[in-house]
Amino acid sequence: MKGTTDSYRGSALHLRRVCPRLLVVLALALACGCSSPQARQARFQKRYTAARELFGKTVKECHLPSAEAKGAEQDQLLQQAAAGYQQLLRKYNDQPEWCAQALRSLGNVRAAQGQLDQAIACYRQVGEKYSGYDWEVIQAWKSAADLLWEAGRQAEAKPFYAQIVTRFDTADVPAVMATIVKAAKPKL
Repeated sequence: MKGTTDSYRGSALHLRRVCPRLLVVLALALACGCSSPQARQARFQKRYTAARELFGKTVKECHLPSAEAKGAEQDQLLQQAAAGYQQLLRKYNDQPEWCAQALRSLGNVRAAQGQLDQAIACYRQVGEKYSGYDWEVIQAWKSAADLLWEAGRQAEAKPFYAQIVTRFDTADVPAVMATIVKAAKPKL
């Protein structure tokens, strides 16, 4: 009976040492997001909606009106649009659908601001970071290629046109993309 009592005392001491550590580990696991799939889905949906709303607000209140504005007003609207897209890219980097659109739109803003190299960098990043979003990629590459071509930088434009043809010249591509591919081929 004495061996059982010693064994019990040893186990109790062990539990007193282990329990606080176990509680810390469990608390950290809960704090790090160990939650139900439903809670994770709700969090994702909330962030998706917030990213969509920020993108829509930026387009509606800044980017689109900049096309009709002139002078200082246009400059201010373009700066606000760029800030909105950059905020989305920073704050919602876990929302690739909206980030791909924001990055391409940021490229459009930089092009409107006359910042050709920054625009091209944005368009290039769309293909690198969001390669699964075909529509955004083809539009970004087309924008980059056309900007460079029109700026007299045809040698730099050709790789973008080539990427369009290589990736999107397939039998199952949607008609609008096939039109873009068809327009890119003569520039090679």
